[in-house]
Amino acid sequence: MASPLDRLDGVGWARLSHAYGRAGDVPGFLRALLSTDAEARRKGLGDLQWTICHQGSRYRASAPAVPFLFDVLEAPGTQDRAPLIDLLASLAVGYQEWHVPLGFDPFAAFAEGEVPWQEIDPDELRATDPEEEDDHDPGLLNLLWEKDAYEAVLRRVYVFQELTNDGDRGVRIAAAKALAWFPAAGGASAPLLRRIAREGADPDERANATLGLGILGHVLRDDSDATWMRGELAPDRPELVRLAAAISLGVLLGPAIPGEALTVLLEAVQDLAATTAMGATIPWHWLGLGAHASAVLRHVRPEPTAANLAALGRAAERVAEPMGGPDLFAALLGVVFPDRGAIPTRMVPPSGFPQVDPARLTAEQAEALRAIGRAPVWNREPFHDGRLMDVGLEFRLPWDPKRYRALLEDLDAQGRPPTS
Repeated sequence: MASPLDRLDGVGWARLSHAYGRAGDVPGFLRALLSTDAEARRKGLGDLQWTICHQGSRYRASAPAVPFLFDVLEAPGTQDRAPLIDLLASLAVGYQEWHVPLGFDPFAAFAEGEVPWQEIDPDELRATDPEEEDDHDPGLLNLLWEKDAYEAVLRRVYVFQELTNDGDRGVRIAAAKALAWFPAAGGASAPLLRRIAREGADPDERANATLGLGILGHVLRDDSDATWMRGELAPDRPELVRLAAAISLGVLLGPAIPGEALTVLLEAVQDLAATTAMGATIPWHWLGLGAHASAVLRHVRPEPTAANLAALGRAAERVAEPMGGPDLFAALLGVVFPDRGAIPTRMVPPSGFPQVDPARLTAEQAEALRAIGRAPVWNREPFHDGRLMDVGLEFRLPWDPKRYRALLEDLDAQGRPPTS
């Protein structure tokens, strides 16, 4: 019986390159995927992730490997197919989590305005020896390798479409998710996702397909599924399905999100850990479903009504994790500071870094800062400030616990007592 990798030696792998140099080892990694030994397959997959898709980057050897990965995926008896689908999706778009919650738009990512494609000869660049040109124009080359890899996966996206009917649940979920990143195939993919979302018996699969529909619709500017999604908010629907519908309505409609969908999102962020646990079987956001819902709230930016601010404030003051929680802080801050350029600041010694001026805050802004300050996350030991630093830089806030408490003390000293 012919092997799906029979043509492997016909590629000049030694002339190609990956994250660690020449790609002569890639054929061995690919062959390991067909091993009867689970550990060998696991290592082969990991080696491919660390070489041709290292940290989401793509290289000269990435696109040439794509057809062989599809051949392995389609071969009878292949094991570990769901991780293979995930690797192929990552070769197309980088880490899939980068594109949550709004999706991947290849038209924007590979626009002629970014690279003068009409002025270069891609075939000439591909044929040039890596040692002579890899450092010549890395921005241009990286984008070329990304574009090549994306188009190589797109050419066989029909395999993902077929696998949405596979007998393996994990394969079905991975394939349905992968379809979200290929809007050019949306005409054939969307009906498949609709069938799963509307007729499927498995709540996880229904929710997964609903999230894919929201992303495809956003990139394609097609909100035709919104009416059906509103029906999925009904209390008799599974909780995960309701939340997926609310997330996709937020992605599709932004500030025009229906009130009942906003309510579902606000309920979900009241307990980020529980929400993340509920969505553990269908991970889209790299920090879980709680951060996913928070990111959608950032996109929606609810009106600063008393009810919305109270709900966001209650959720913020319960944040205990320094990774997923800051997305919720950013959602609340985005409501009270809608214009980043108008945040009232002052210079704070000794760093000289501009920080929010407590004397010039509105009552809503002051209460939002207090709600964030009441969160248990500030008391964690050891304290990890990476994600909080991102939010602090965006909104000109201190992210060190001592300095944040000093900001709140300064707020009280301004004669601005808490409103609750």
